[in-house]
Amino acid sequence: MLSQGYERGKTDKTLFIKKACNDIILVKVYVDDIISGSTNENLCEQFVIVMQGEFAMSMMGELNYFLGL
Repeated sequence: MLSQGYERGKTDKTLFIKKACNDIILVKVYVDDIISGSTNENLCEQFVIVMQGEFAMSMMGELNYFLGL
């Protein structure tokens, strides 16, 4: 993640942040899951392409439920 231009969260070391112009993407690594969100859909799509190039992963779709929230 760091080699792709992401910064590690100061408090939460499993949170990665990347800023591009006025947009931002947040990536949270939780055990064996990755949750991402962005103000720009293209940043999310680029993230998926990079991750699928490095790891065998599947997209589960939009997040509807997380830790009881």
